Amino acid sequence: MGGRGRGGYRHGNKRGRTQRRDFRDGRPDVWKKPRAEGEGVADAERGWQPFVTESQAYEKYYKKQGVVPEEEWDLFIETLKKPLPTCFRINGSGQFAQDIRDQMQHDFFDYLKEGIEVDGQMLEPIKQLEWYPGQLAWTLNFSRMELRKEPILERIHEFLKQENEIGSITRQEAVSMLPPLFLKVEPHHRVLDMCAAPGSKTFQFLEMIHKDDKPGCFPDGLVIANDLDVQRCHLLIHQTKRMCSPNILVTNHEAQHFPGLKKKGREYAAELKSADRETGDAVEEEMGLLFDRVLCDVPCSGDGTIRKAPDIWKKWHCGLGNGIHPLQVQIAMRGVALLKVGGRLVYSTCSLNPVEDEAVVGEILRQAGGSLELLDVSSEMPGLKYRPGLKSWLVRDKRKWLTSASEVNRHRAGAIVPSMFPSGKAWDQPEAGSADSDPEVGSRRVAEEADTEDGKEKDNGKEEDEAEEVEEEVPLEREVSSLPLERCMRILPHDQNSGGFFIAVFQKVAPFKVHPKVKEQKNEKRQRNQFKEESAGTKDEPADSVKEVFVNSKYAASGTVKDIEMEDQKEAGGTDEVMEAATEEVEELNGRSEKASGESRERRFQQQGKWKGVDPVLFLEDEHVIQSLITYYGIKDSFPLRGHLVTRSEDVTRLKRIYYVSTSASEVIKLNFRAGQHLKMSSAGLKIFERQTAKETIEHCAFRIASEGLPVLLPHMTKQIVHITKADFKLMLTANAVPFHAFSEADFAKSLRSLLLGCFVVVLPERNAKGEIDLTRSTAVGAWRGRHNVSLLITKAESAQMLQRLSLADEEPKTEEKEVAEPSTKSEQEGTPEVDANATAEREVIAKSKP
Repeated sequence: MGGRGRGGYRHGNKRGRTQRRDFRDGRPDVWKKPRAEGEGVADAERGWQPFVTESQAYEKYYKKQGVVPEEEWDLFIETLKKPLPTCFRINGSGQFAQDIRDQMQHDFFDYLKEGIEVDGQMLEPIKQLEWYPGQLAWTLNFSRMELRKEPILERIHEFLKQENEIGSITRQEAVSMLPPLFLKVEPHHRVLDMCAAPGSKTFQFLEMIHKDDKPGCFPDGLVIANDLDVQRCHLLIHQTKRMCSPNILVTNHEAQHFPGLKKKGREYAAELKSADRETGDAVEEEMGLLFDRVLCDVPCSGDGTIRKAPDIWKKWHCGLGNGIHPLQVQIAMRGVALLKVGGRLVYSTCSLNPVEDEAVVGEILRQAGGSLELLDVSSEMPGLKYRPGLKSWLVRDKRKWLTSASEVNRHRAGAIVPSMFPSGKAWDQPEAGSADSDPEVGSRRVAEEADTEDGKEKDNGKEEDEAEEVEEEVPLEREVSSLPLERCMRILPHDQNSGGFFIAVFQKVAPFKVHPKVKEQKNEKRQRNQFKEESAGTKDEPADSVKEVFVNSKYAASGTVKDIEMEDQKEAGGTDEVMEAATEEVEELNGRSEKASGESRERRFQQQGKWKGVDPVLFLEDEHVIQSLITYYGIKDSFPLRGHLVTRSEDVTRLKRIYYVSTSASEVIKLNFRAGQHLKMSSAGLKIFERQTAKETIEHCAFRIASEGLPVLLPHMTKQIVHITKADFKLMLTANAVPFHAFSEADFAKSLRSLLLGCFVVVLPERNAKGEIDLTRSTAVGAWRGRHNVSLLITKAESAQMLQRLSLADEEPKTEEKEVAEPSTKSEQEGTPEVDANATAEREVIAKSKP
């Protein structure tokens, strides 16, 4: 039976749905509790109640674990009951990072460095995070009420909101900034963020790979951001596109099953066959999708975030950590398998529970078998206050404290596993031939014991509660781990007024081989058995019928022939000729040569996506479209389009958007096609072109420059660009549409008339010391050229931000609008494409604007 899904139960692959027949009879509503007399009135009179900020279960658990020294316990609990301060960091790879920092220092921080008084109370000054490099991260601790009462605080709040919208500043919890820093990402690294949403850490990775960018150049690195939830993937896309990077792919997979994209086919088999055993392993490792850096910021109970999510107080129980422990181990081990030798992996949680922290780290080291080293990174972050990892802890289950796996009741063996304990040693296995060794007998006995225990719990609940209090007073001898878990880092909230966090940093020192067991679906198993029967009973039968069965199976499509061949040869002797023929058929199917197919290698990648409900990622190969873009915008050869433009639709005539991917992202997309499209991509690269709506411009070029793609394309454009003076630029910012004759500079109006109808770029130039135009510091905005007027392709809110950046915010935009003549005809207004109201969600119409 299928698992429980959102919106109902799943039966097989279908979602359960309530039918009309279910309402034919007048059935009582058993789900609705009867309300006691006067209950609603009492709730209304009581009004809003504050969150509960205490939990006896929480305090008992962590006191017993010794996570916090006894003398610091009161300070620890007091800190947890206070709201979490607001933290933000400046985009370090931005061109104006230092300018923004200096502006904030001069306008805000210097004024507040001695603190400020509100309602007779001194507020804490804005503080810099000492451990964050470059003095680019800050924290402030003001409530909403205090922001409203003090004008300077309200101005700071508005400034941070505006800068966050355009990507110059990111609001992020302080401890959440740590994992990317410990990964030490370089511009050439391939990075995997396994559980990436909402995207603040992914944004940090993009900053790191773009930190040394030169205008018009892209790094060799790549960031793949993955998340299980589709809606959270959309949030992830929205967060990361502020970076305007073509070096990112967003995927939608279970982290523990993230595909490795191993190559299949004749070429791959030949390489392995020609190599020896050790070299073969190396070849196989290089042929898949592996990463230099992997972040496993895994799902957890989240009790370290209790300051910003106070509802956790009421919901917390020890079963949260116990239940998610196996999943955390699976995700981390999948990350180890995808990591290159010499690469770094960071495991992190926002939980203080050792079952989710040190226990998982210990199991990672045990399963890795010497291929991983737990690093001591205490010297890499000066100024960071942390506590070393625990080497001893207890496991709590069903009103009992457990010191080792040998104390686990048999019927709880599935809920409490040996990896939760410091030693990781398993309980004694039953002898062969006993009742416990028989799966059916064992499962039946477990069910009977569970029923018996449940009955006891219902009848003797009071006695067990009393026994619990007595049991807790008994001293326990704890296991002590022999692994160097003290190298882990625990961030406690009261050390530096932050949230709780846990970090462990690994380095891969040797290859790690994994052979995952894939559970077969019923139809796959039936096809597999059918092939076995036919191949075993038809030795002299022509191989075509057997090949047909084999080719139609999923195993042929994925190319996994080797394991099936070995198993089938054991069970069905004398089928060497049949298996050889079937193997050749599969190799021909997966590794078909270019001569036989009659298509080029690039052409072979153009296929329909295999994921239901997800548009495929296809390379744009329509030469007419590509050439029209090159001709219309004068794109240089230094910015290659062929092999870098991707779409999400096969019908070129109906394309709405075109995306640009870097060379590193393009290689992964091609590898995904070769491997059978196992990678489910929600987003690829950077949106660079959008279809134009005005009909008269389609004869020249059917696409205009997208706001996110302008910073990338501008250094390589030679056409449809005009330079503007500050006064005329102000005029365009304050008016919806400006006639040519309204501009003060005659040369500018003349250059506008020389443009083709449609999209163009307005540049407010900034010159360097040599007097040359510096595009890296100039302001560029997408615009539209109609027959008699021009307009900027931005919203009013974005125009206001531009005016503020140019020190023109004191002037009233509405007054200027009245002074500008409107287009004389309706057709001129229709010649300008409508600016989407959601364009604020597609930030960075400004290519690179100066604060």
